[in-house]
Amino acid sequence: MSTPTTFYTAPAAPEKIRTRARRNTVWIAAVVLVLVLAVSVAVTQRPSDYQAASINNYTESGARAVAQILRAQGVTVRQVAQLGRVSTANAATTTLVVANPDLLTQAQVESVLAYPGDVVFLGATSDILDAIAPSLTVTYDFLPETVDSACDDPDATAAERMRVEYVGLQGTAGGAHLCFANRAGVYGMAVIPTEHGTRTILTNPVIVMNGYLLNDGNAALALRTTGHHEQLVWYLPNGYDTSVIGAPGEPTELESTSDLLPPGFGTALYALALAALVAAVWRGRRFGPLAVEPLPVVVRASEATRGRARLYRRARATGRATAALRAASAKRIGARLGMPRTTERDEMVAAVQRATGIPAAEIARILYGPPPTNDADMIRVVDELDSLERKVHGQ
Repeated sequence: MSTPTTFYTAPAAPEKIRTRARRNTVWIAAVVLVLVLAVSVAVTQRPSDYQAASINNYTESGARAVAQILRAQGVTVRQVAQLGRVSTANAATTTLVVANPDLLTQAQVESVLAYPGDVVFLGATSDILDAIAPSLTVTYDFLPETVDSACDDPDATAAERMRVEYVGLQGTAGGAHLCFANRAGVYGMAVIPTEHGTRTILTNPVIVMNGYLLNDGNAALALRTTGHHEQLVWYLPNGYDTSVIGAPGEPTELESTSDLLPPGFGTALYALALAALVAAVWRGRRFGPLAVEPLPVVVRASEATRGRARLYRRARATGRATAALRAASAKRIGARLGMPRTTERDEMVAAVQRATGIPAAEIARILYGPPPTNDADMIRVVDELDSLERKVHGQ
């Protein structure tokens, strides 16, 4: 009896993943779209606010801490993005805070200054000063400095100290209470009484921000200036709002377009945008590596420095140019002496005196003196700075 012959066949090769993906492209795209929608809904369910000086922003640049503390003390706090939402019905018991006043239009400035209640400006602009304090001007030609209040305003007195930097006020009081003056005669706060109410200008808006609230007297100054009344309206300009404050019963500008859209429109729009992005990446053309090409012109650092100097000279900005030179010299001297960048003026002067033996008054005049008024005085200051650096370096 013969034995039957058995034939064995090799197992079929497994189907490649790429082949399966091509065969089920529609299902894969559907799954990706569902995942994108789910992620979009999860992310936009609780929108986060990252605008600087916003009371809904809990990051370092936000002002959420100030709003929460005021609410705990019984103050009703609300934020608006349209100036037309500010009501004048309870202006006597409401403080209006205007962040970033440089974004206001001329009509909005006039509307805010006519508000029949107290207003706090987080920043200073020439339009505001020209209307309520023409004897004051906005200046930038000074070195940052932490100073005492040096005035009789109760809010400034309670805060005791404030850092004046970036923007300051200069000039005569003219009926205003000026506080926090540095050695160059630049003020960080002005309280201006008007026929409509008190107008308080804080030149350094970071005092209300979460990350700086514990520095110096920022917490006391921010809470006291904004918490005088039982209600607080926090207006955050965005550059798109053109509405003005309207009296009760008068129509104001229409709400923004987002208020007229159905609920969920933003989430659906984000989901569609993400789906379009995924489709573009999936079906888009693949480009090769970037080609590196030499630039047609190479600008030397010395030429850039000379060009900047010519611009300063053409603008007659001797004060700003000298302030920049002094700041650079102080930075190099501080690095040579091992001083941190946050070193205060008095500590820097004392350290340079120990290193050079030069009188403290002379060092303070060279590094922190008043700005020059002409080119000759500026050249003299530059020579003195150069000589001081050479002595610090032991040359």
